[in-house]
Amino acid sequence: MKINKTKLHLAIYMVAIIFLGFSIFRIFSLPSEKNTSSTAPLFSSMINDPEGKPQSLKQFQHKTIVLNFWATWCEPCREEMPELSNFYAENKSKNLVVVGIAIDEEKAVKSYLKNTKVTYPIFVDEDKGVFLSKNLGNSEGILPYTVIINSDGNVQKTILGRVNKDQLDAILKPLLQPSKSL
Repeated sequence: MKINKTKLHLAIYMVAIIFLGFSIFRIFSLPSEKNTSSTAPLFSSMINDPEGKPQSLKQFQHKTIVLNFWATWCEPCREEMPELSNFYAENKSKNLVVVGIAIDEEKAVKSYLKNTKVTYPIFVDEDKGVFLSKNLGNSEGILPYTVIINSDGNVQKTILGRVNKDQLDAILKPLLQPSKSL
């Protein structure tokens, strides 16, 4: 009987080690996967504004984009909105736009925005929002989720969780440098 218990324990440890190895591999392989995400589905999407009017996201092509996926029920999402609004106000003259995509119900977003001042464009679509978020590297479905896209349409950085102004300044400073005239 002891031999069977020993073999069982050994088998359990082996499975645990294999699982741990796979998990570590997966964690370290995520950044390269995120950097190869395509923005084509983003720029070909039509998403409703909070009033229910379809809008083309192609209007933001050739701009540096801070794309923020959020929801009204997400406390960290609500906490970062004033900083995102201020950041947008300070940098919109530099060919930058902050875009919020609510993965939420249109009615909830419309109600939330009546009491919360947001200076950047907001769009609402649960299904398309989830699809775009996953396509841009959010395989875990975590909110808030922010994607920094340069003016050439390439993903530069993804951030799971709450962002702040200092983070955005550090990431975006090199992307917002004015081009030098010859």
